Amino acid sequence: MKRILSVIVGVMVAAGVMVACAPAEETPTVAPVTELSSVDEISGQLGFSMVTLSLDGYEAKNYQVIDGELGQIIYENADGRVLRLRMQKINDDICGVEGAKDGGMHKIGKHEIWFGYLDGTQIAQWGDDGFTYCLIGEGFGSFGKEPFRVAAAALEEQVEQQKEQQ
Repeated sequence: MKRILSVIVGVMVAAGVMVACAPAEETPTVAPVTELSSVDEISGQLGFSMVTLSLDGYEAKNYQVIDGELGQIIYENADGRVLRLRMQKINDDICGVEGAKDGGMHKIGKHEIWFGYLDGTQIAQWGDDGFTYCLIGEGFGSFGKEPFRVAAAALEEQVEQQKEQQ
């Protein structure tokens, strides 16, 4: 009986050592999000004028600054579709949709815009004058690509108008 207990204790100790020596799993970091009440507050936090989107049926529901550098306005409509408008003073991918499939580059207005998609989420992104603009559409799956592309084209046009006014 002593021998069996010794073996059990030995196995338990060995298992404990293996667990203690195993590499720690990386915990994904979540960027801090600051909730704000207006586009003016976003612009003040970021140090540049955040663009806005005016699209029939959509209402701005949430204003955020992510990680102190990325502006985001979340728009919703009565059908449950959501548009996330993001802007950052950087030339990089700011959409953050991992595993998105490439929908190609499409000329819209003055820009070549990259489109992507993943499980009902649609993405449009382009860069201009040191800024990156991203529009993420959620809930567009059953509506096809066209309504989202109309939203992206409206955003591109409004960005150009807002730049001219500054």
